[in-house]
Amino acid sequence: MTRTRARRRIAGTVALITSALVALTGCTAIAVSGPVEVGLKDLKQVDQIYQYKPPGPIPGASQEDLVRGFVLAATSSVDDYATAREFLTSDYTEQWDPYYGVLIDEGTRPYRKDGDTSGVLSLAATAKVDAEGDMLPVGPGPSIDMRFEFERIGGEWRISSAPSGIILDSNMFGTIWSSHQLYYVGAGNLLVPETRWFLTRTALVTEIVGALIEGPSDRMREVVRSGFPSGTALATNSVPVVDGKAMIDLTGNVLEAGPKAMAEIRQQLKSSLQSVSGVSGFELLVDGTPLRETSGDESNAPRVVSLTNNPAVMIGAEFGTIVAGEFTEMQGFEESLPALDPQAITLSSDEQTAAVLNAGGLTRVDGSGTLALDSRPGLLAPSIDPLGYVWTVSTRAPEVLLAYAADGSLTEVPAPWLTGRTLQALRLSPDGSRVAALVADGEESQVMVSGVIRDELDAPVRTVDEADVKLWASGTPIDLDWVGQLRFAALTRVGTAGKVTNGGIGLPAQEQTSVPGGAHLSGGGGRLYVRVLGADGDLFSPQGIGWQRVEDDISVLAKRG
Repeated sequence: MTRTRARRRIAGTVALITSALVALTGCTAIAVSGPVEVGLKDLKQVDQIYQYKPPGPIPGASQEDLVRGFVLAATSSVDDYATAREFLTSDYTEQWDPYYGVLIDEGTRPYRKDGDTSGVLSLAATAKVDAEGDMLPVGPGPSIDMRFEFERIGGEWRISSAPSGIILDSNMFGTIWSSHQLYYVGAGNLLVPETRWFLTRTALVTEIVGALIEGPSDRMREVVRSGFPSGTALATNSVPVVDGKAMIDLTGNVLEAGPKAMAEIRQQLKSSLQSVSGVSGFELLVDGTPLRETSGDESNAPRVVSLTNNPAVMIGAEFGTIVAGEFTEMQGFEESLPALDPQAITLSSDEQTAAVLNAGGLTRVDGSGTLALDSRPGLLAPSIDPLGYVWTVSTRAPEVLLAYAADGSLTEVPAPWLTGRTLQALRLSPDGSRVAALVADGEESQVMVSGVIRDELDAPVRTVDEADVKLWASGTPIDLDWVGQLRFAALTRVGTAGKVTNGGIGLPAQEQTSVPGGAHLSGGGGRLYVRVLGADGDLFSPQGIGWQRVEDDISVLAKRG
C-alpha cells in the first residue's frame, strides 16, 4: 500500500499494526511513497468529536510513568498528537508515527524494566485495526511486548524509541471510534458491505466518501467494484453537511461514468451514509456545479440483498417454517424432500431450490425435479449462492470447492488457504461475495473468511488466495452460518454442550451461553432468528445472552443460502 492511500485513510482513521508489531523493538516505518492527494491531506488537523485533554509529562516522572502517560496522551489526536509527542525526545518526535496503527487491549498493562534505559509494556491484545480500517481479531496466546527506550534530556526522562501506532483499551476504543458499512457492487448487481472503523471526528462524512472513492479493500479488490471512475477525487478539502444533506463535490473525472456506473455511485453513497448521524441525504456536484440525477440511475441501481428470517425445519415427513410457534408446510417440497431422507437441507433465498445432503451424497431439488450432484464421501452441508450455484466441499479435499450451476454443470473453485486444514463447515455469504470456513485450531476453533472471485458472467472462478481469521472460539468446531451479510455465528463443542460465538467482518466477537447438546446451527437473517438444534431434536432460540427451547421433535434444521 502506498503512503498516498494509507495517509488518505489514516489521516482520519488510524492505520496498520501488523503482525510485526508483536516483535517490535523500536520504530518501524512503512516503506511507502507518493504524494498525498488534494482534498484529504488536512484531515489529521480535524478534531475528534469526543475531546480528551490528557496531561503532558510531569516533572520528575519515572520511565514507567512516562510510558503510561504517553499511552494515555495518544487518546487525543489534536494537532497531530501534539501532547503525546511531548513525551518524546526532539530527535524522535518526527519519527514516531501515530497513524501506523491501533492496537486494542483489555487495559491490563504490566510494565517491567529492561536495563537502565529501556522497559517493556505487556498487552493482552484483543484486536487491531489495519491500514484500511478493518478490525482483525488477535488470536489467543502470550501477551504482546511493547519495548520503549529512554534518554535523559535536561535532567528529565524522555522516550527515544517506541512502537509506532497507538494503544487503546476496548472501552476507550468504543468511545472514540465507530464502525460504518461501506457498500460496493458485487456479482449479480448486489450491494456488498465492508465494515470500516473510523475515528469519530467532524470529518467523518469526508472520510467515508474518500474511502468509497478509493475503492474496496485489498482482499476484496477482485471480488467487488466501485462505480467511481479511476482518477475521481474530492474537488474540495471536505464534504460539508448542510441541513442534513452531504454536499459531495467531485472532480470532473466522475463525468466519465455511464448511466450504470452513476447509478452504482449514487446507491453506494446512499447506503454508506445512512448510518451517519445528522446525514439524511446527499447532493452530487462536479467542480461546484450540481449533477442532475437521471431517470436511468434508479433502474440501474444495485440491489439490496434480501434476507429471509423464518426458521425452516423438518418434522417427521413434513418440511416447512415455524413462525410464532406455528408450523406451516412449505409448498413444492412435500414429496421430494422426505423421499431423500435428508441429513442437511439448504434453501435458496427465493425458496424455490433446495440442496439436500443425505447418505448417498448431494442432490439439487427444484421445480424441475431432482438432480444428483455429488456422491463423494465426507461432504459437508451445502450452500446456494444468489446466482443459483450450489456449493459443496469434501473434508477429504477442502482446498477445492465445487460449484454446480442450475443445469448441473460443475466448476472447480480453488481455495488454497484450506490446504491441510481440518474443515467442519463452509458457508457462502448471503451476497455470494465471501466464503467462511469453520476449522479446527488445536483444541479450539477458527472462522476463516476469503473472497469469491467471479468472471464477467458471474460464474465463480476461484477464491482469494489468502483468508483472514475473523474469529477464534473456544471448543472444537461443530457448525457455522452467516447471520446477515457481515455477521456469522459459530457453534463449538465445550464439554457436552454447544457454545455459540458471534463474530463478523471487522466486528468484535461476542460469546453466548451454551446450548445443551447443540449439534446444528442456522443463522436466519439476523441474530434474533438464529436457531440451534440439539442432538435430541430440541430447537433453541436466543433469549438475552442465553437460550430457550421453543420446539421439539425436529429432525433437520435447514440453512438458507
